[in-house]
Amino acid sequence: MEYSKQKLLLSILIKFDESFNSQINESAVNQEIGQFIKLSVQELSEKQYRGSLFDEKIDYIISKVNHERNANKLVFNDYTGRLWDQILQIKQRTTSFETAYSLIDILNSKNASLKL
Repeated sequence: MEYSKQKLLLSILIKFDESFNSQINESAVNQEIGQFIKLSVQELSEKQYRGSLFDEKIDYIISKVNHERNANKLVFNDYTGRLWDQILQIKQRTTSFETAYSLIDILNSKNASLKL
């Protein structure tokens, strides 16, 4: 994955982490995954992985979160769910105007700003 796409994905993951960990949900699954996401995003930010190593880390995060959503009923609020859907779409395809407009819509809905 190209560097600009990795940077965009990391920025959205940071927003996702903030949103997910501010949800009010006391379930053990959400707390466990919240900690996993927080540590994973922190590691990606601090170690500044690039190239295939970044891709491997992202693939692992996505597979673990998707598994927990399907197997253990991990719960997202609307905003967090929309961010997660965009993360999945960005990972699967090249960045496009459709993705950009979708992100602007999601982030504006929360009065959030995306700093790249």
